[in-house]
Amino acid sequence: MSLAQPESVTLRAGCKINLHLEITGVRENGYHELDTLFFPLPEPYDTITIAKAPANTGLNLRCPAISIPTEKNIIYKSWEKYAAATGWKPDLNVAVEKGIPDGAGLGGGSSDAAVMLNYLNKYSPNKLTPESLNTLAATIGADVPFFLNNVPAHATGIGDILSPSNISLAGYSLVLICPEISISTPWAFDAWDKTILGNNADNNPKEILTSTTSKDRKHSSRALWLFNSFEVVVYSAFPKLRAYKEKLMSFGAEGAVMSGSGSSIFALYREMEQAKRAATALQAEGVATYLHHL
Repeated sequence: MSLAQPESVTLRAGCKINLHLEITGVRENGYHELDTLFFPLPEPYDTITIAKAPANTGLNLRCPAISIPTEKNIIYKSWEKYAAATGWKPDLNVAVEKGIPDGAGLGGGSSDAAVMLNYLNKYSPNKLTPESLNTLAATIGADVPFFLNNVPAHATGIGDILSPSNISLAGYSLVLICPEISISTPWAFDAWDKTILGNNADNNPKEILTSTTSKDRKHSSRALWLFNSFEVVVYSAFPKLRAYKEKLMSFGAEGAVMSGSGSSIFALYREMEQAKRAATALQAEGVATYLHHL
């Protein structure tokens, strides 16, 4: 029995960070194999209001921060694909207030898609099983299945093969910064290909990475394995980001690393006072900063 669909509901779509992100190979179709550890954060977040709409009006989407046709928006794609899978295609008005910066490596679009899928499956007369919903989510975006459950998870494949993680950051204070630099994920993968594979044209990508990251694991953090394969190419193109990471470390961080394909960077501190000083310093430079006690 399905729940009664509310006239209107306002939901929060949180973000994620990657505690580590290793590109482990490249498939024949060009997709990259990953080994990553997703960790959810409640802030920054997008605010999504979903309301019933008049019959036969479809999905009306209002998202002033993103100037693309509605049909290309990931929320619309989620609504359309859910309808194709279940036959339920409710008429909706959806308003999105973006709080997660675009091109920050925080998964804002994927989080929005997951909120829509969870909403639809909650009120659908033809609910999908959790397994089927995960499969559908993976066809929308590699990070979307993670956001359906929004708990720490280890991911492989193209980021779509998930297993629960018991990672705990209890006791840490985390500073997340979101510089006003937007980085395209396709650009980051292309830059990585040209830099890493281009310099090792005769080698297998997996062999390259086994040799390079084995030493990086030992030196990337004093407490946790914080590592990101994209840093080498992103910091080369955007040296300001490297400077921000170094500044975060200068306040006594246990480690700092970029999330996803950038441009956001987070740092972990044992002492809240260290984290507060770091956050204050970055805010003074005009950088959007979020402080979490985990």
